[in-house]
Amino acid sequence: MKRWRRFYYDIFSHFYDAIIALHSRDKSASLRDFLLDRSTLAPGQDLLDICTGTGAVALRAAQKLGSEGTAVGVDFSRGMLQRARQKAAAKGIQAHFVQADVADLPFFKETFHVVTCSHAMYELTPETRNAALSEARRVLVPGGIFIMMEHMAPKQPLVRFLYNLRLASMGSSQNREFARDERPFIKPFFKEVKMEPAPGGRSKIIRGIKPVQTPL
Repeated sequence: MKRWRRFYYDIFSHFYDAIIALHSRDKSASLRDFLLDRSTLAPGQDLLDICTGTGAVALRAAQKLGSEGTAVGVDFSRGMLQRARQKAAAKGIQAHFVQADVADLPFFKETFHVVTCSHAMYELTPETRNAALSEARRVLVPGGIFIMMEHMAPKQPLVRFLYNLRLASMGSSQNREFARDERPFIKPFFKEVKMEPAPGGRSKIIRGIKPVQTPL
């Protein structure tokens, strides 16, 4: 199953940015900036963007960090990552892209100050999502920030119907519950989990903090 999903995204990578540009109203990348602003990303820090796709968030983070920090994007699709690297080269942005399974990240523990995920977590199976959240917690420094962005339930009747139809097609009831309110699924891994609407009302962010363990 995972092999076919990887093949699908490898093919989809050729059209992904064009489709997003066609349907997105976020022409100025303000949602990416909002996500990164709420992450409290600071100069000199390191950021990991999981399920990075063609690297939109990782590239924006690298621009904000400049030479003082590191932005890394991870995805299981080689096609998506090739497109991300092409965009980085074309824009002269120094970002790193790694092909890996988000359920088994190839990084040492306590490596990153921020872990992000944009409009992708709801597509993972419950088992993969839990493993990915556990891995995100592992690679974060104590007190580090996990922050994700997902779609809000639409208010317009037709769009809401299509949204609910999409949820119904996801198979797992856990996935549908997750898409409606992610907080109960995030709280076992992070503390101070909060949700906030993003500008425009079409997306939301969910933010949590890796607990700082006090010495005995």
